[in-house]
Order: sequence, then C-alpha cells, then structure tokens
Amino acid sequence: MPAILVTVLSTLGAALGRTLLHLLTSLMTETFFKKAIVASLEKLVKRTQSDLDDQLLAAAKEAWGFNEEKKGDSDANTNQ
Repeated sequence: MPAILVTVLSTLGAALGRTLLHLLTSLMTETFFKKAIVASLEKLVKRTQSDLDDQLLAAAKEAWGFNEEKKGDSDANTNQ
C-alpha cells in the first residue's frame, strides 16, 4: 500500500475517532454518571447482607434526588 494512502487513512481514522469520542463524552452528563453509580449500588445491595451498603445507597439517592418513584411505577400503582 502506498505510504500516502496509509497516511491519509490514518489521519481520517484519527479524526473520526476524536469526533466519536467527543460525541460520547458530550452525551455523558453528570446525571448519567449519577444514574450509573446508583444502579451499581443497587446491584451491590442486592448481592450483599451488609447494612453499610444499604446506607450508602440511601444517602446517594437522597443527596441526588433519586428517592422519588419513577413516573411509570406511580402510574402503574394508580391503575390497580
């Protein structure tokens, strides 16, 4: 393969990679990270017998405002 073609393809690949990385990091907001942390803590709580992780999950949910019921859950409860 000619060297110029390799250089062009490498440059295009790097630009595409940077663009894709920028797009992904733009989508990852603070709320995304908070939801990911709470979801991970919920999985941990289900797997362990400790109260410490339960307290940590409750504190994280309270601090970040995740204590409210999900809208879909409250709608399902009112229809019963």
